[in-house]
Amino acid sequence: MKKLSATLVSLALLSSPGLCAGEVYRVIDKNGQVTFTDAPRNNAKAEAIHLPATNIAVAPPLPSKTTPEGDAIEEEVPYTSARIAKPLNKATIPPGQTSVAIELNLQPALQEGHRVQLYIDGRPQGSPAASGTFSVAGLFRGKHTANAVILGADKKRKIKTQTVSFFVKQHSSNR
Repeated sequence: MKKLSATLVSLALLSSPGLCAGEVYRVIDKNGQVTFTDAPRNNAKAEAIHLPATNIAVAPPLPSKTTPEGDAIEEEVPYTSARIAKPLNKATIPPGQTSVAIELNLQPALQEGHRVQLYIDGRPQGSPAASGTFSVAGLFRGKHTANAVILGADKKRKIKTQTVSFFVKQHSSNR
């Protein structure tokens, strides 16, 4: 209990703004050595030093970008990660499943005006979409790959996912 109350008192003292703006003293000891302190000893020769106020400069606000019509344009935030969350790499799609769900995980989330171009086996699937979830049908049995590219409003590539492989199993028509 003593430890907790000592910790709380210490935190209260440290967070007190008045303690940070204390006085500074110039102290000269008996050998003529000069030191500066905030708590001079009683028997020391000390004189108070008055320091100028701290110079604090505030940065001006950044100008906001606007369209010719005067509407504000939101700034793009760079993507920190992009990956295909489903299907997992080397996943097997069971027989009878007619479509494969592909989900992206983007950090931050897909931004307004950005589009996702999905590639299956290196070929683009449709036109870029404003969603990170896709359903792909008509895949033949065997190994397939998937990756995606995030395109900005300017149609330039922002980030690309890793390529994942997955395997589609189908019943053989020979049986």
